[in-house]
Amino acid sequence: MTKGVVHLRDERRYAVPVVLVCPEYSAEDAEAWLRAGEMPELTKAEQVTFVDIDSGHWPMLTRPGELAQIISTLTG
Repeated sequence: MTKGVVHLRDERRYAVPVVLVCPEYSAEDAEAWLRAGEMPELTKAEQVTFVDIDSGHWPMLTRPGELAQIISTLTG
């Protein structure tokens, strides 16, 4: 097992758009967690997009085509 601590110091990271693909919970749940401060790193992000995918824990195995379409749409 590998263990380590990553220290992120560059504040420019908050300007990078974030996409949270929600496979086992809804986008509404994730947005509520963000508003409640339960995802501290994401509270500073300038742009967060939430996308639902009803796939279970491993969407790359259970819904690879749908996941690829979501990624493709968001990356332009």
